[in-house]
Order: sequence, then C-alpha cells, then structure tokens
Amino acid sequence: MSDAGWARRVRFGADVGPVIGLRIWVGPDLWRIGPAWAVLAAVLASAAPLSADASLLRLIGAVILADPAWGALGRMTARASPAAGPDAIVQTVRLPYYQPTGPAGRTLRFLRHVIADASWRELLASAALAAFLGLLLGPPALVLTLLAWTVTLWGWFLAQTGKQPAACDALLNVGLPWLLGWTLTLPEPTAWRLPLEIPAALVLGLAFTVLGWGARRAHLSSGRRMAGLWLGQATVILALIGLHNLIALIVVAPLLLLPSWLIWRDRAAGTDLEQSLARSGPWWLAAMLVSAVTLTLR
Repeated sequence: MSDAGWARRVRFGADVGPVIGLRIWVGPDLWRIGPAWAVLAAVLASAAPLSADASLLRLIGAVILADPAWGALGRMTARASPAAGPDAIVQTVRLPYYQPTGPAGRTLRFLRHVIADASWRELLASAALAAFLGLLLGPPALVLTLLAWTVTLWGWFLAQTGKQPAACDALLNVGLPWLLGWTLTLPEPTAWRLPLEIPAALVLGLAFTVLGWGARRAHLSSGRRMAGLWLGQATVILALIGLHNLIALIVVAPLLLLPSWLIWRDRAAGTDLEQSLARSGPWWLAAMLVSAVTLTLR
C-alpha cells in the first residue's frame, strides 16, 4: 500500500470521545528533590506499611495531589501575562455586577492576571482535582491544599514586587508535601490532631525544607547567594545528629560533601554555577531518601 493509504485520519469528532482531557508527563529533572519524592520520603520516614492495597492507593493519591494537582496553579501563575488586557474577560458580560468596576469584575480581573494565559477550564479542573483528592485523603489533605494554594498566591505576589519567593518554593516543593505524606501514617480517628511532641519524621522534613530553600535561593540568584545552601546542608547534618541516626549520618555526609565540592570547584574556576547546582540535585535526593529509610533503624 502506498504512503497515502496510511495517511492519518481524524478518529473523534466533536460529538464523541472523552469530555475531560488528561495529560501526564515526566519532567526532565526527575532526579531531584520534588513534591512526589517528599511525600514518599515522609511515608518511609514514618515506617508506614505500604503492602496494604488501601495504603498504596492513598500514597498514589497523595503523590498526585502534591505534585501535579498543587503544581498546576504554580505553573499557571509562573506564565507570562496575557496579551489581552485584563478587562477582556468581562467585556462580554452585561450584568452591572460583572462590569469592570463591579466587585465581581475586579475579582475576575485579578484572577485573570494571576493565571496569565491559562484557560478558566484549566483552573477549574485543577481546583476540582485537588478538592476531590483532598476529600478522598481526609481533612488534613484539604487543609494542606488550602495552604498550598495560599503559599502559591503569596509567592506570585512576592514575584510581582520583584522579590524571590524561595521560601514559598521550598514549602511547595518539600515542606507541605512532606506534611501530606506524614498525615497518611496517622491513625484515621486522630489524623487531624497535632502530636504533643514533634515526631522524628517531621524534624527530618523540616531539615530538608531548609535545604530546599537554600538550593532554590542559590538557583534564583545564579549562585550569588550560597549561604542558605550551606545552612541547609548543615541543618540536615545537625538533624541526623540530634535524631541519633548514625547510619544515615555515615551515608548522607558523603552525599552532601560531593555537591559541596562540585559547587566549590566551579565557583573557584569562575564557571556558571547553574550546571553544578543542577548536578547536585540527584545527590540531595539520594540523601533525603537514605535519611528517610534509615530513620527507623536508629
């Protein structure tokens, strides 16, 4: 058969096929500390059994909530401003309440400015997915979802004022996903209660959140602000010492030493630190996972 015989034809029309589109992809920087890995590390640090079907499904749901669902709003707010003016969204609405000077009109213009060129359907679908997963996982997941949205909007606001929201990025990348993973390990009737003392898993999560903040701060400044990164690595070491986790300390210390050497070498040579920071990502991820796995062996 000729090549023309194999020409691609349209399979679905407007009146058939799925009504909800879903695209899943893996980012190019998979091997770095991120929301999905933070959820997994929190569960491992809490020594939660993953053999039960319900536990595994809850873990998968938490990974989807913390990574693509929470990250959807972050991706929308990170885009450039739309080409159309902010009033374009309310030009076709004739009700006085929705006019540009009305309360609803001002709210819509603000949301349009926040999500840039993303569609309203994308925003609503992301919010619906996050709310649905939060309902499935329980009240702590819903509370953390609201916190994630708040932190995302606050980071957007700081970026509009010319500031670098490294702390917001660290909370969305490590802190809140780690909390979400930790809540999966709590008994269901008391999942909403705070413990009287800080568990070891949360201490470790806080240490890696500080490391994430320092790494993000260094990245946003193109390697000019490195103090936070050294502080983050020292915080991880101090946390392991305080938790009496000698096994993790023996393994993690070299894992943290190698990125420090790479960054110091490139900085001394006067080369771009972006590549050395990127190459350090897998080593920091390995340090986090090793610390989480060995936390229960201390």
